[in-house]
Amino acid sequence: MNFDLIKCKDLQQAIHIPNTTDDHNEETWFVKFGEEIIGVGLFPQQSTSCVLAIVGDAYDDKKLIGDVGAHDKLIIEGLNIAFEGYLRSIRGDVVIGEKQVDD
Repeated sequence: MNFDLIKCKDLQQAIHIPNTTDDHNEETWFVKFGEEIIGVGLFPQQSTSCVLAIVGDAYDDKKLIGDVGAHDKLIIEGLNIAFEGYLRSIRGDVVIGEKQVDD
């Protein structure tokens, strides 16, 4: 899939990812393009309009789309963690990055 052509407005909510605190202004969702889940995105509460998303087939081949400047780096890092969850649970990847294994 060519992720360069996808915009936030093209994404739909697929599966809600529970919030870890009650002070969130936005909700995190697995997002779909057509019928295929392709990543994770942020949506304002009670809205179906994506404002920021990470989509892709692999951690090293991901694309950040949306209003990046309006979001704190901590929010983007949290979205990266959610994207890792997408890769593990939806895509089926078992190893992400270079994990150290002690013998």
